[in-house]
Amino acid sequence: LRGRVKRSEEPPSGIDPMDGAEIRPLNTLAFPKGKHPRCELTGMPATIECVTPYITLFYASREHAQQAWQGIIHKIAPLLGPLRSSSAIVGSQEDRAKREYTLASSKRALVELCQQEASKFLVMGRFELAMPGALQAIFFLKELHGEGSIELVPPYLQLAEANLGLGRFQQAEEFLSLANWSVLKNPECSFATRSQLHRNFGKLYSTQGKLPEALKQLAKDVYYSSLEVGPEHIDTSAGYYHMASIFYTQHRIENALAFYDKVVDIWYKFLASVRNEPELAQSLTESQLQEGQDMLNFVLQTRAKLLGQEHIATGEAKYTLGLLNLFMGENDLSRDCIEAAQVIYSKHLGPDHPSTRDVTQVLEHLHSTPAEGLASQGFPEMDAGTEGSTLGAMRPPMDGGAPHGGGGSADGPGKNGGEGFELIGDHFPEHMPRAAPQSPIPLPPDGGERGESRGL
Repeated sequence: LRGRVKRSEEPPSGIDPMDGAEIRPLNTLAFPKGKHPRCELTGMPATIECVTPYITLFYASREHAQQAWQGIIHKIAPLLGPLRSSSAIVGSQEDRAKREYTLASSKRALVELCQQEASKFLVMGRFELAMPGALQAIFFLKELHGEGSIELVPPYLQLAEANLGLGRFQQAEEFLSLANWSVLKNPECSFATRSQLHRNFGKLYSTQGKLPEALKQLAKDVYYSSLEVGPEHIDTSAGYYHMASIFYTQHRIENALAFYDKVVDIWYKFLASVRNEPELAQSLTESQLQEGQDMLNFVLQTRAKLLGQEHIATGEAKYTLGLLNLFMGENDLSRDCIEAAQVIYSKHLGPDHPSTRDVTQVLEHLHSTPAEGLASQGFPEMDAGTEGSTLGAMRPPMDGGAPHGGGGSADGPGKNGGEGFELIGDHFPEHMPRAAPQSPIPLPPDGGERGESRGL
């Protein structure tokens, strides 16, 4: 679990580099022979100590100490002291059991926080800051569940992704191998975990230029994600997106555009389904929202490059990205995207087309309502028979099937954007026909299990 950690170029916004902690040289003579402390991040002999009011931690260099502090320690230092202290062997058996239960609960909560922080930094592209949180999570998970437990897989995958982002392919592959070993030892592993494992292997092989191997891994990712949540869930859309990127690299443009179409279609249906099922917006995380925004931005750029700025598919990508920006509370960005989409829709479909009217009504409401007022004003009702997605309206619908959504987070959308989006979302039809599949139905991987599909 040890690897070199680069110094962050700048601390995360709002974090004093070492507020509440002091870094000073370690007096190595103060420790008995053979008891020299090791670095929390690298396992190398420590030369620096990071002193906080709650605990003293040891690091190989000042840069490592700053890295760990900015990555996670500034949030968990008050908890580390009690959790790492020796358990008191006092009291009755009942008292000791209560203490053990409290410590285990605290460690589980700390693991969740560490993984959330690591995920946040991964989405931000601050890979070096994601590593301290993932390492702390692994430390406590081993205490809770032991070596080789399936619970270790998520932080292993976070460390693999962080090393992949830093260009350390060998370290990334080592962490993926550790995760894969835990999965093999636990055949009851969830489909979601298997999906994430294959997705990270696919990203690694893609970065290494092993494109055929990457496609095989991503196909398994889509398969397992489809078993877990459905082939048109936003979690599955990331698999389609990475496959599209590989097709694009291989100059298989039609394949790439078809899979990018699928990504846009899935996110549009999610945003539409939030209007009919607001509870879908209760489990979406900040990292999922940011990932969706990044994917739609790239799809928009690719469509504009290959099809032109004025193509109807480019307009649809702008409209979907605008709706997501609105959902996240980024109203200025949303307005820019939807304005551009409205011009394209009017040019290609005419001002009286149902899809054009949808875009126009959203835009008019954005223009007429201040950002702080989005949550307080209603929105004109729309014809329930109006088609939603422009390209979806041009494709033959499939019978049945309500749109699949993803989870949502109460903390995900912006302060005003979340509630305002619910009112803006009134323009969506209550029953959207599902678009015809634009990519092959994922097949089970060779030798894989064909279990019952959950959530399909």
